[in-house]
Amino acid sequence: MMAVSGVGAVFAILYVLVIVAVAVLSVWALVLLIIFLRLRIAELRSAANAAPADPLG
Repeated sequence: MMAVSGVGAVFAILYVLVIVAVAVLSVWALVLLIIFLRLRIAELRSAANAAPADPLG
């Protein structure tokens, strides 16, 4: 098997770093989305439990 050349090793390391960065950012975006949706659901539930305003005054 052929050894990886110096330039090829640099590109391999950069490729791995980019893939890891994309994976970390994807997980972070998913966490932020879950937090946002949980807060939004809590807000909607609290608004639904509040007394509705009388439209006739």
